[in-house]
Amino acid sequence: GMGISGGEEGARNGPSLMPGGPKEAWDAIAPIMEKCAAQVGDEACTGYLGPIGAGNYVKMVHNGIEYGDMQLISEVYDIL
Repeated sequence: GMGISGGEEGARNGPSLMPGGPKEAWDAIAPIMEKCAAQVGDEACTGYLGPIGAGNYVKMVHNGIEYGDMQLISEVYDIL
């Protein structure tokens, strides 16, 4: 599986791609994924993350951090 992040900006400029699975599969598709992914400087926002499920796990952690940030903002707004 592969986690994908980027929202509207990712749709326009390329997403962050978080692939997991067999290393041999990544080696075969890496050139395509590196062209599709967002670019920061001279590097693509993608890379092999590990065995099956690793990409989805990284995306889950990403979402948890993002949701925590949103909760913090809403609670501060409520206090103000």
